[in-house]
Amino acid sequence: MVKSARLDRQRACLTRYDSKEWRKFSDGGARAGMWRMLSGTIPETLRAELESRIGSAAAGQRSGGREPETELTDFFAASRGAGALLRQLLDQPDPRAIIGQRLSDPVVFRACPTLKQPGAPSTTYRSDASEWRVADDPPSLFTLWFAVTEAGAGNGCLRMGTNVAEGERTMVSVSRLSNLELASTTAPSYDAAMKPGQVLLFDAAQLYGAYPNHSDRPRVAVRVTLGERASLKGREVQDIGDFGSVGLIAKQGWRKLFGGKD
Repeated sequence: MVKSARLDRQRACLTRYDSKEWRKFSDGGARAGMWRMLSGTIPETLRAELESRIGSAAAGQRSGGREPETELTDFFAASRGAGALLRQLLDQPDPRAIIGQRLSDPVVFRACPTLKQPGAPSTTYRSDASEWRVADDPPSLFTLWFAVTEAGAGNGCLRMGTNVAEGERTMVSVSRLSNLELASTTAPSYDAAMKPGQVLLFDAAQLYGAYPNHSDRPRVAVRVTLGERASLKGREVQDIGDFGSVGLIAKQGWRKLFGGKD
């Protein structure tokens, strides 16, 4: 009975994410970008533990500066506890349903906390596909962006753009209180304002940027990019179950000792 109820919830999730509303920007560019705010949130206990652990790990980072984002690239691979938190994130009902819908053999391409420190500037529009120059064939990469703290226009929330004039669309902070203005206004963009615990989904072709952080606290999120194993041949990827394992932690330690070489 319990198993049947769980399957019903998963089917409901799959139906919800297979709608035309999901394909917001499917009419622009050679490869269309897609994004959607998921309806569910992560448990408060999990969110609070992430905020505490990420805050401790980021304590040595310099606050402010001109870097738009600070990524803690080794965070989830460096300890069993942190790796277990990542697995918990991906095992929540909505993320699990999305992964099951889009991927038959899922792997993690990138996973890290990302912080926009107080005073950090805005981020120009780009897509992960152009930023990373990843040729996944067929295209499969998408990102789950978990808001660990609140994200709004005042502290660096993401802004989702259309696939138009990518090189011209620069995010400009006009004043501390104004909305973001765009160098190119040929098409609309949308604020992805998020409450703590909410989850945003977007694929590698989606254009996005971020507001500056005018608050006195970091805006904290976790971004996890996943893809199909067969589409990412020759790329370094990890199985979801590897996170929190002794083998992955040892591999990270080996890299630090030998300058990133396996």
